[in-house]
Amino acid sequence: MKFDYPNDKVTVSDGRPKRRIEGRTMRKADDPRIILYGLLDQTREAIFKAVELELGQYQMSAPQVKIMHMLAQGNGGMTLSELANGTVRELNSISTLIVRMQKKDLVKKVKEPGDDRTYVTLSDRGKDIYNNTITERSIYLIFDALSEEEKKEFAALLRKLQSKARALLGLDYKPPFLA
Repeated sequence: MKFDYPNDKVTVSDGRPKRRIEGRTMRKADDPRIILYGLLDQTREAIFKAVELELGQYQMSAPQVKIMHMLAQGNGGMTLSELANGTVRELNSISTLIVRMQKKDLVKKVKEPGDDRTYVTLSDRGKDIYNNTITERSIYLIFDALSEEEKKEFAALLRKLQSKARALLGLDYKPPFLA
């Protein structure tokens, strides 16, 4: 796969740098990839703000609910490393978040016999709040703008972009000598 990098700029008569993209010369501001990134970022911000506004009435944050969702999906607990990897956040950030959630009795840390690792699980109160209190109605209202087929297509495209970004960051790299 060949990539056109920003270094192949061409100066045109108006003095503004332009790029060759897919055989065409255009300004960076007109690059469809840059436009798509801007749109994705603006959309994420708008959705995040709507969710934060809704969750604020429960004294919850979107990152807390994301952790609760990950724990509710699992068949048991998750380690701090697994939570950090799944949220693409730094381990110390997740540790701080979990401590705050423990103080609210939303999660608990448990150790399994014969396993040195510590797992985070939803507490009974956390399960109750996740299942019966937090509505996340804003998410339903926003995503109901898409048909079921569009949601499936959008999810597939986002997974493709997520996979590429994680690969570029080396987040899922596993040395070939590890089983």
